[in-house]
Amino acid sequence: MSENHNKHISFNDSHKICFRQHALTEYLSWAHYQNSEERLFYINDKQHTLSMYLSGGYETHRTDIQADFGGPGRFSLMPKDSESRWQLGIPQQFMHLYFDDNYLKQLALKVFDMDPRTIEVPELTFFENPGLESLFRYQIANIGWHSQSHLALEQITNTVLVSMLQSSGLTKSLNRVKGGLAPHIARLISDYMHQHFHRQIYLCELADLAQLSEYHFCRMFKESFARTPQEYLTYIRIEQVKHRLKTSAQSLSDIALDCGFANQSHMGRYFKKQFGITPRAFQKSQL
Repeated sequence: MSENHNKHISFNDSHKICFRQHALTEYLSWAHYQNSEERLFYINDKQHTLSMYLSGGYETHRTDIQADFGGPGRFSLMPKDSESRWQLGIPQQFMHLYFDDNYLKQLALKVFDMDPRTIEVPELTFFENPGLESLFRYQIANIGWHSQSHLALEQITNTVLVSMLQSSGLTKSLNRVKGGLAPHIARLISDYMHQHFHRQIYLCELADLAQLSEYHFCRMFKESFARTPQEYLTYIRIEQVKHRLKTSAQSLSDIALDCGFANQSHMGRYFKKQFGITPRAFQKSQL
């Protein structure tokens, strides 16, 4: 066998066909590919990747570890900073969901009230999950990503991640995690920020509540909330904006000021970063 035949090429340099791709936010994106008959190495240096084969893949296998062969409906989960090597066989179509680690931890905290420190994305190769497969095939693969409502597609994507969180192997016990705020302190801080989101909250206020130095408070806060204090305050404000866009007839400028933003433009920039659309577009989607 020739040296060239044995050589692995990067996924980015491969002869893959990208049928479509769509970024919901900077934290979430989808891609639909086809590839075959190549030896690849995959360096996951940006975000976690959840991959599912739609068709083919029967001859595809890892060359760096002992693992099963692929096939339709089989998933692989590649954490950020993981590396892997693959031998591809007959043509296969597959979909990738790229997601940010902090986004997953924030979703776990929001939906399940899970401590973000317990979330640990493992490397998994060719596992099966009928519930996830149904979501991929019938809720994601069969819809037009650009014609579908942005919010509806984001909701389906979050359902995929929630389903993945409910799978075994994604959490570690609390006795294995260190750092972070004590639970009663975390609740105290969260309640305080929800009560005072409409004004500037100073770091020294929060650190005093926690009876910590500002430096140690910031570090422990992020371990508990998967966000910095300022990011968490912005998240609270944007959630308030979202609620008011759904339930009130206030102008965008009034909503911005009431929710602690300097102006409408300031609010719009952070709203789009969190939800991928502008406040006005969101407001129209509720009509």
